Amino acid sequence: MYTVCMKKLPDGFIETSLAALNEEEVPQFLDAFAEEPARGMRLRPGVKIHTVRHALPGRYEAIPWAENAHYIEMDSLAGAHPLHTAGAYYLQEPSAMAAVAALGVRPGERILDLCAAPGGKSTQIGGLMRGQGTLVSNEIVPNRARILSQNIERMGIPNCIVTNEQPGRLAEKWGAWFDCVLVDAPCSGEGMFRKEPGAMAEWTEESPAGCAVRQQQILASAAQLVKPGGRIVYSTCTFNTTENEGVV
Repeated sequence: MYTVCMKKLPDGFIETSLAALNEEEVPQFLDAFAEEPARGMRLRPGVKIHTVRHALPGRYEAIPWAENAHYIEMDSLAGAHPLHTAGAYYLQEPSAMAAVAALGVRPGERILDLCAAPGGKSTQIGGLMRGQGTLVSNEIVPNRARILSQNIERMGIPNCIVTNEQPGRLAEKWGAWFDCVLVDAPCSGEGMFRKEPGAMAEWTEESPAGCAVRQQQILASAAQLVKPGGRIVYSTCTFNTTENEGVV
């Protein structure tokens, strides 16, 4: 089975990212790659899971590292239900919720989500802030910034400002103003191989090094934007050491 799975992966990925795993992690990774992607739902504060279960019957196992979050079944129609449109919940991969859990959000803080679109992590941060403090959600690409704004509005985050700016320009204007900064950086997307097979076709052996340059530039701005003693969380959806340990 492992050989079949490995044939689906780019050769360069097998030689670099997969080779970086230890002996025990390789079969675990390949087992996971052969499984269906997990789906998750994060409830808006005040919404109860029994309300969702009544409208959309199914199993809703709790996601242990995220508040008010649950696994949902692959054939769930949650994305097409009026509760979704009304902002009762946000659909997000369970693993994507881990970065905000690491951020240690506290109500009343000033928080910057520097690469925020489409808004999953920003809406998660906003829910944990309980309407207290200031959240700035930035996205450099205009079309993606509009989608980000729509999701912030849909999820009812009252204390959020959406910006469409280069990280360096934000650092020039604001300086060390934030208690914590989240950098969920643009990356080569190796973590998307299972969910979106097209991501494998787009990946090249040069992708990690090119992404790492941009990631370092974004982190340099993040360091200028966080207060002394503040917190920066850096996350990617990729596996290679060039974009992860190497950048850090």
